[in-house]
Amino acid sequence: MITLTITSPNETAVYENASSVSVPASLGRMQILPGHAESFVSLKKGAVVLRRAGKPEEKIAQIAGGECYVKNDKVTVIL
Repeated sequence: MITLTITSPNETAVYENASSVSVPASLGRMQILPGHAESFVSLKKGAVVLRRAGKPEEKIAQIAGGECYVKNDKVTVIL
């Protein structure tokens, strides 16, 4: 399972037990699944989408841009 952390200067939110996370990467949407390779990606304006087993997808945040770091099933979105 994936742990998603979205952090900004104002707050930090943590979402656990995700089966996938989708982010608006600068070259198109990027889906992150368990076991994803270590990555650092520039983000553009769009929605961060979280999927959990047996539940409909959730649009967690609408962002204006930022960075995303993926390592060891942990996804960190920095705004």
